[in-house]
Amino acid sequence: MALAAIIPRRVLNALALVLSLGGVAHGQNGTDDAAKRSANTRVRPGDRVALLFHRDRELSADVSVNEHGEAAFPKLGLIRVAEMTIGQLQDTLRARYAEFLRVPELDVQVLRRIVVNGEVRVPNVYMVDGASTVRDVIARAGGITEAGNKNNVSIIREGASIKVKGWDRGTEAATDLQSGDQVIVGRKSWLSMNLLSVVSTGVLVSSFVISLRR
Repeated sequence: MALAAIIPRRVLNALALVLSLGGVAHGQNGTDDAAKRSANTRVRPGDRVALLFHRDRELSADVSVNEHGEAAFPKLGLIRVAEMTIGQLQDTLRARYAEFLRVPELDVQVLRRIVVNGEVRVPNVYMVDGASTVRDVIARAGGITEAGNKNNVSIIREGASIKVKGWDRGTEAATDLQSGDQVIVGRKSWLSMNLLSVVSTGVLVSSFVISLRR
């Protein structure tokens, strides 16, 4: 018997809405978790700090963190930022600019330089926000090609290769990124890409051998 015949349609619709909201909440929780982890990670050389002033727009700027972990900010000069977490940097900049501005309406965003390579549609260098994960940068690169193996994704970090599992969920700390990371998507094996033709050839050969034996 159809479920709709037992349960009124309005109840089914309400149930579907609750389930969909649950899915949205789960995805939002994953994003929030990544943002919290990002706020607690340290600023690194290669990061770019984007300053957006809502009132004093002439101070807005993109500032790069040099190899010594320092960045030159408008009016503030050179500040060593590599010892700070992203959250601490945001608080520090707002406090320092409050010395010059009565109401420093300021947004601070830390962008990371990530190389995405291998079996993606648009390999390139991407500047992404601190909450971005492996899943996010692969999406920025156009997704995985038909020849790509989603089970063979790794991060090259400081010369070491780190295999990333569960990257397509994007909720694990292992999928978070640092400036200078390379995200590499591996290629499927020749056998997995040609399995159908191999099987078909095998069937044809077997049929031919059987026919000869007859």
